[in-house]
Amino acid sequence: MNSTPARILFLSYYCHPQNLTATRNYYLSKFLAEAGHEVHIISKGVVNTEVSKKIKNYKVSALDYRAMLERLGVKEGVTSTVIPPGPWIQWGYKLLLRYPFNKWLGEGGGFYYLKAVKLALKLVRENKITHIFSSYRPMADLFIAEQIKIAFPQIIWIGDFRDVLWWEKTNVHYQETWIRALISRMDYISAVTKGIGRFWGEVFQRTFITLYNGIPQVPEQIKISDEERNKFTINYTGRIYTEFQQADILFQLLKELTVTDESFANDLCIRYSGISSKHWKGWMQKFGLLSYSRIENQTPVQQAWDAQARAHINLLLTWTTSDISGFIHGKFNEYLAARKPILCAIEGGADPELEEIYTPLTNSLLVYNAEIFKERTRDFILKNYILWKSTARVEELPESILRSYQWNETGKPLLNLITSTR
Repeated sequence: MNSTPARILFLSYYCHPQNLTATRNYYLSKFLAEAGHEVHIISKGVVNTEVSKKIKNYKVSALDYRAMLERLGVKEGVTSTVIPPGPWIQWGYKLLLRYPFNKWLGEGGGFYYLKAVKLALKLVRENKITHIFSSYRPMADLFIAEQIKIAFPQIIWIGDFRDVLWWEKTNVHYQETWIRALISRMDYISAVTKGIGRFWGEVFQRTFITLYNGIPQVPEQIKISDEERNKFTINYTGRIYTEFQQADILFQLLKELTVTDESFANDLCIRYSGISSKHWKGWMQKFGLLSYSRIENQTPVQQAWDAQARAHINLLLTWTTSDISGFIHGKFNEYLAARKPILCAIEGGADPELEEIYTPLTNSLLVYNAEIFKERTRDFILKNYILWKSTARVEELPESILRSYQWNETGKPLLNLITSTR
């Protein structure tokens, strides 16, 4: 067996452990470096961590719509996570996901693309790079990887997908033409879930490997106020995808419990933090729960982690479509790190992959947004409430579950692939 370390170039526009978009690339590069491989990263930032000496980081400046928004005073220049969604914002954001706009105006932009391609070709020649790893999104990193593969066909290109570009396999449009050209040059495809991988695999007739995310390293800086100690908190952090996510059954149930159980009503706090506060407020008003709600606008990552750790139940809303399942949002892994019970409510049809994932989570529950799951949801909430009421605690995930979600476990399929192809 070839024992020579692989020389891997990560193309990662974002690369910082507290940027949710970059978490996957950061931890995978860290894992491979600690496994003894030579890792290089091209990004717009610097990997400023304890492993920075093991990773050779190259910063490339970017001039894209986010940088322009930042210059106009928009915090971080991020439309998808800072500017509240609206019709024109949604239209503009979707346009930036389309070719050729995603190449020249999207995240990174043409300036980043051209400079990164030039630098990447130089690094490949000088360091005898054996593998390149690029993850969508943003799409810019895949366009850069494509140019490297064209110039150096012998390099192993691993194209990674954390999302889809459209929602139905039958919805064939011009988007398929350019993405097919990209995928045809990839040697291997990895996906964040089986469902996402299956979509790409079936549309483009390619096999794929599943590369689940691990849990982030969350610093413990939790501050609990007296008010929070006296409240049973159901927490949701992050954006609401209004066209997909629903939780009518849960909210109907919570309203019923506040009417029939005075103690529960006095103790309940439904906490939301994110950019969709207007939509969340609308939900609370619709179901008569606004007086039990604590609604905040977008909070920094550390504060979101603290809120998840302080919660007694963390709420996760996801969905399925006729063609796609396996939407495991990034906050799922944050919720795991918090170790508190997770209530996952799915809008749509069955999702066998998520059901399998939730089965070992002994303190958590997966349900569908349907009447037949109402009683099961009621039992779950009341079980945790009664335990909290008597002990001031709820059941936490066991360490064995957390160990199975460490990056040195979830990253093994990538390590095995690189080891077998170096």
